Amino acid sequence: MTMFARALVGALCVAVAGPAFAQDDVQTFNAFAVVNANGTIVRSAEKQVVVAASLSGPLFIETDEGPQQAGRVSCALSSKIDQASRKTSASGGCTFTAGDGATAWGEWDCAGYELVGCRGTFKLTGGTARFAGATGESTLIWRPTVHELKKQLDGTTLDNASGIVLWRDFKLKGK
Repeated sequence: MTMFARALVGALCVAVAGPAFAQDDVQTFNAFAVVNANGTIVRSAEKQVVVAASLSGPLFIETDEGPQQAGRVSCALSSKIDQASRKTSASGGCTFTAGDGATAWGEWDCAGYELVGCRGTFKLTGGTARFAGATGESTLIWRPTVHELKKQLDGTTLDNASGIVLWRDFKLKGK
């Protein structure tokens, strides 16, 4: 990955200073976050549950030399799970925070299967400081790995999970 490309990827979250990028320049890259997810599962029908959760963890950009830590990401998740078919649909939003405090945010949706995860789209919707005016989109993949469920007296279930969120073929465009 060239120095210019690294600076451009920095527009998403790399915590190093980099030059501004031109309006029509588009950079494509892959990123991932290793996250902890905490939320509540509520029964919404006989064979349906809704999950409201937050996911957060360190963000990495894939480079030719391997993953490079780029900051942190926090995402909100709302998911419906059909317990008969195990199909799930989810949506949410994410905030990316670089080491210098600049932020970028976006929205996503996906579909898949309970405990397997989901695949969908992510769209960058704005940012602050050096990320102001940046736009972009990618494929988003959420893969939970470990679940720790705790039944509550009110009938809800607390879910603590870990997993990985991937942004594939992220196309980023400057201001």
